[in-house]
Amino acid sequence: MKILAYLGLILLCGTGSAGAITITDLFDALQKQPVTQLDTLQTRSAELGAQSVYDRFYPELTGILGYDRYSSPTNWRPVAPTETARILANHGTLPFSDDITRFGGQLSLPLFIKELFSLGKQAESMADSFRIRKELNLLEHQAVLVTADAHLVHMSSLKKALDSRKISLEKTRADVANQVRSGRLPESELVRMDEAINQIDLVYNQTMQQESGLRKNIQSLTGILLADPVPLARVDTLKTETLLALKPLEKSIEAREYGVQAAKDKLYPRVVGTARWFQNYGEGYNTGEDIDGDYGSYGISLQMPIFNKPAYTAIEKAKIDLRREKNRLAQTRIELQAKADDLSRTLKLLDHSKELAKKSVEHERELLKVAKVAYGSGRMVQEEYLRNEEKVLSAEASYYLTEARWWETFATLAVLYGNNLKELVK
Repeated sequence: MKILAYLGLILLCGTGSAGAITITDLFDALQKQPVTQLDTLQTRSAELGAQSVYDRFYPELTGILGYDRYSSPTNWRPVAPTETARILANHGTLPFSDDITRFGGQLSLPLFIKELFSLGKQAESMADSFRIRKELNLLEHQAVLVTADAHLVHMSSLKKALDSRKISLEKTRADVANQVRSGRLPESELVRMDEAINQIDLVYNQTMQQESGLRKNIQSLTGILLADPVPLARVDTLKTETLLALKPLEKSIEAREYGVQAAKDKLYPRVVGTARWFQNYGEGYNTGEDIDGDYGSYGISLQMPIFNKPAYTAIEKAKIDLRREKNRLAQTRIELQAKADDLSRTLKLLDHSKELAKKSVEHERELLKVAKVAYGSGRMVQEEYLRNEEKVLSAEASYYLTEARWWETFATLAVLYGNNLKELVK
């Protein structure tokens, strides 16, 4: 008993319970999947890219431990002539040695580097672009879930319609079989009925194959294998103020504008502070005695580029990149606006199509009832009756497909305008 309960728990965790899972559960599962986590890490990496630029404002401190061997005695610190004369007069040791061992450190401090300010802002704009792309990717994946589930609903409804038509055909086949046995109808009538049922089975099998592909799409994004589609209900209206898909490009242009400024900033002077200190050890070349002593310096330097040809080329290249990106944004804006307008028109037309398709189903079902009576009374030939069966099936399929296309259009439009489907669909 415990084993059965354990297996049941595994089955529930592994495939999910169709009755319990909602579209909100799928959205929540999507946010925990590696595909979403990858976007999060990409965004974090871009944020650290900006931080790494600002880190260059901090001083750089380096510890050094070294040993040098020279071909002739070398001083480990400068010695003034008067000091040299005084040391020699006292038979002292000059700070010259063939071997010098030293330890110490050096400090470099950027006091003013204009380029770093522009590079920092450029990196921040790129990080903003990645943050928007992450949001956009999440919305696109949400749209894939809604679209796949809507088509699963379509497939499920189509299978029910196929089942209904098959039951209807099998009932009619039984009547035909009785008439064939009594000799009132030829054997070919029964064969045609069998072929009609076989075609139903064939379409049913093809529908199941399409369902498998849709389940694969949902499982690859959520890790959940749906047994049945989850219901979809719209709970809010679309907001269509701005096209979110343009935002990453706008941020990219902002970054390139800072890139142009950063290229120009290379021509500005730099002010850098430096300091160094070392403790030195050696053997005095004039006395052979061990000597040691420290030596250090600090200073500020102004580095002014007077002629920097690569910088001039870099400025021109950055300007061209900026113009190219602006043109790409202009073209993308035209394309996305055209797509959004088309989807908006299509959504309204699909609303009307759903009403028409629903009426068509009702009409065909009424006609089928009439045809069934006419065929039973011998006032309609079998081919005409089967056509009525097919028309009902076609009308139902058209209605369910229209419903799925409506959800697909709605979800795509929601992504374009940056709507979170988690707030629109329950």
